[in-house]
Order: sequence, then C-alpha cells, then structure tokens
Amino acid sequence: MIAVLVLSVGVLGAASLQLNAIRYSASADHATRATLIARDVLDRIRANPSALGSYAAASVTGACSPNLGGVNVAAQDMADFTQAVTCQLPSATASIVIAGGRVTVSISWSEARIMANAGDTTLVVSSVIR
Repeated sequence: MIAVLVLSVGVLGAASLQLNAIRYSASADHATRATLIARDVLDRIRANPSALGSYAAASVTGACSPNLGGVNVAAQDMADFTQAVTCQLPSATASIVIAGGRVTVSISWSEARIMANAGDTTLVVSSVIR
C-alpha cells in the first residue's frame, strides 16, 4: 500500500514537471518569435532610412489577416510586420515609435493560454537608425 502511494506521488510529480516544461517552452517560443519580428522590422527600417517617417507611430492590433501588400517598400514592410505580429503571437499588439533617429519597437502578447491569470508580456527593442 505504501509503495503504491509513493509511486503515485512520483508519477504526479513527473506529470507536473512535464506540464511546466511545456508551458515554459511555449512561453520561450513566443518571446523568440517577438524578438525575431522586432529585429526584422528594425532591419527593414535600416535598409530604407529615407522613408523613416512612413514607419512612425505605427500601431498594430486586431486579428490575424492576410498580407495585402503595399504600394511602396515601407507599406510592404508594415504589412509584413502587421501580419507577423497578429498571426504569430496570441492576442498581440505592437507599436513603432520614432524619436529623432531612435526607433523603438514594442510588442505585447497574451500568456493567458499558457498559464491561468497570466498577464501580457511585452518586449521592447530600440535602435538608432542613421
């Protein structure tokens, strides 16, 4: 009887450990995706510095939508950014703020599906564009 009790406690502990590993893996995946999205848009802005104003005050919200493309490079970059944020991260929002030559990209997403009562996670990446 005691052996069954010890075995059941061990199995429950192993199941809990596996569940936490899955949660942390999903959370790390979201953080990695957000980092890649932010770095991608910063690289695109660096490649097109003459259109810096076209990226200013960009805000992304809403559900996943297909990329509709753009009429110029900056519009295409923003369409790709919007699609990446809304389709790759759960309940995500993002913004791009330009102050002088510094570009700040903020991306927030929900962790509620991973852990109950979890708030939003925010990634902020900033770079100077010359």
